[in-house]
Amino acid sequence: MGSFTQNGASDQVDEAQDPLDKHEAGDDDADAYTVQDFGVWRVLLGREPSAPFGLGVLLDKWGSVTAAYPLLLRFFLEIYTLDPHMVLLYMFLMLWEGTDSVLRLYVSSQLLKIIEKGLREGRPDTRAVVQAVLARIAFLTFSAVAHWIRGHLSARLQSRVERHFEDFLLRAELRHDMPTFQDNASKSQASASDAWGAFEGLCEAAQRLFGVASQLVFISQQESGGPVFTLLAVVRPVLTGLTFRPLWMKPHVVHSENVSYRRMRSVKAMAAAKYRGDIILGNIVGWMSNEFRRARDALGNLSSKHVSYLYVLNRTPLLDITNNWAGELPTLYWLLHAMLHPERFSVTSIALLQQYATSLNFALQRIFFITALVSKRVADVRILYDAEHVRNQMVDGDTAYPRDASDAKGMDIEIEDVSFAYPETKAKDSALHGVSLHIPAGALAVVVGANGSGKSTLIKLIARMYDPDAGALRLDGLPIARYRLADVRRAQAVLAQDHQLFPLTLGENIGLGFLEHMDDAEMVLAAAADGGAAALLEKFADGPRTELAPVTTAYGVNLNDEKHKALKGVLRKLEKTAEVSGGEKQRLVAARTFMRIRSGNIKLLCVDEPSSALDPQGEFDLFERLRATAEGKTMIFVTHRFGHLTKHADVIICMKEGQVAESGTHKELIARSGEYARLYNVQARAFSEAGPAEQVAKPISS
Repeated sequence: MGSFTQNGASDQVDEAQDPLDKHEAGDDDADAYTVQDFGVWRVLLGREPSAPFGLGVLLDKWGSVTAAYPLLLRFFLEIYTLDPHMVLLYMFLMLWEGTDSVLRLYVSSQLLKIIEKGLREGRPDTRAVVQAVLARIAFLTFSAVAHWIRGHLSARLQSRVERHFEDFLLRAELRHDMPTFQDNASKSQASASDAWGAFEGLCEAAQRLFGVASQLVFISQQESGGPVFTLLAVVRPVLTGLTFRPLWMKPHVVHSENVSYRRMRSVKAMAAAKYRGDIILGNIVGWMSNEFRRARDALGNLSSKHVSYLYVLNRTPLLDITNNWAGELPTLYWLLHAMLHPERFSVTSIALLQQYATSLNFALQRIFFITALVSKRVADVRILYDAEHVRNQMVDGDTAYPRDASDAKGMDIEIEDVSFAYPETKAKDSALHGVSLHIPAGALAVVVGANGSGKSTLIKLIARMYDPDAGALRLDGLPIARYRLADVRRAQAVLAQDHQLFPLTLGENIGLGFLEHMDDAEMVLAAAADGGAAALLEKFADGPRTELAPVTTAYGVNLNDEKHKALKGVLRKLEKTAEVSGGEKQRLVAARTFMRIRSGNIKLLCVDEPSSALDPQGEFDLFERLRATAEGKTMIFVTHRFGHLTKHADVIICMKEGQVAESGTHKELIARSGEYARLYNVQARAFSEAGPAEQVAKPISS
């Protein structure tokens, strides 16, 4: 017998599912990446532009930056308009900090020269030394104050920028229809924090470039430096930047195909709290320990350290040797120069040259580091603005609904040969195929069928949450796609089992059904009474102002159980949540629907099994109150229960495996002894020993 464990089936599973085996020899993607193994990790490295010493990658990245100039201009102007004075001051202080290194070099060189002159002449210039020291102290003080001011500006500006782009991204996301929202390719990967990170990163890049340029100019003009020394000092950082790039700077995908490592991770994950009960009841503690040890021993000395670290270890030491030699070029320069022209050199000049070389080396290495970050920040800005260009998959119509505002009959629904499959579904069959039906305006229709028969899908198409893949769906004689989406949804009220409560107050959760009267306390309480939620509101001290799950902002740090009891007590009381049962939740959602009905715009009411958690009396009362609002509306009730609804139905639609199995009145369908009669008898036998459907049906026949 075969094994179901990873160890027992590892070779077969890996061979069958290895994504790297999907590319044939002549595939377009076959040369798109290379594969390398580091410890337990497998890395897929994307191929990059080739040029001597990595210049291709560098030029490609700067090319992408310059190409994005119009977008970057929009980005900076948008931030500038939030608070022009704050933005300008912030950017000025950033540039000032960029000159910090060169100013430090200047102040230090002046001080050393004054001291050297005093030592050489045997008579130190006390006044000049004091002035130089005071100038250094003043510079350091101003730099600290400038940094402090920028820190405060940064905190405020970051909040402004992130809130602005949170609003931007929220509006972009709320525009999406359901298919677009569920399409992973359409989901924006941007966040408001990315916007601030891009702004701060680009400002820092400008700061570093300005700082390096000022250092190059300063050092090249010094007597003890000069252009030749400056060129030699930049060799090492340039060589390092062009000959080696860490893994995080490269396009790559990382995963592990090591069965033992994956097994160890799986067993470790089983120790989580959510599995604790099953582990104890299943008595599998010993098995887990043995499995973990077996996987650990199988790994042996194979490293599982972070792949970026392993990637660095994999490179040849010749690069480090070459770079170290290059780092000594400035030293060789001043040694040779001192031997040839000893009269021009002193201990001070040697110290200054060493300081210049170190400062330039660090600054230029930061430039290569920032080059990769700039490219990433520009990409973040592009992704950010791409969010507003995502097109909805469903096309909005241009016809107002209803076309005749005086028509008070309800919505006429005609479905003809409709088929539909959910986007990205893994199911083999369509949710609906070849569905045709007609629900006249003002009718009460009941849709029944087993689970998965397509009942809820039918409602979602009528509400135009999705468009059918084939066939026609008409409202009042016109294709549904011809109408404006906002108008169609304004004319519908849908009460379903999967509706959620929002993280708002109970009153707001109900009031959202009718936005124009959301703050009308009387109307909200009346809707709550109709939905059966009035007693629930009274249960809480704050009534409709109660928040069931308030937004969490409170947290504690370093709180000791004994020393900080008072603080821990306060923390426990902050932002406490309130629990409601499944039935209470359904009553609140029903109240929201009754609030929506009060708008007076509703021509179609769809009720999709919203009472699964209600007791029989609660369910009966809810349906009766909903039926009482039937005037001027078409009503569709979806259920898998057979009871009092069927005797009031103008038409019953019985679904089976995504198709309409049959339709008609209760008496007609029972007489046919088809799918409806079979489902009805299954439930009826639980309450009666009378076998034939006709006998069970008599008490509820109209």
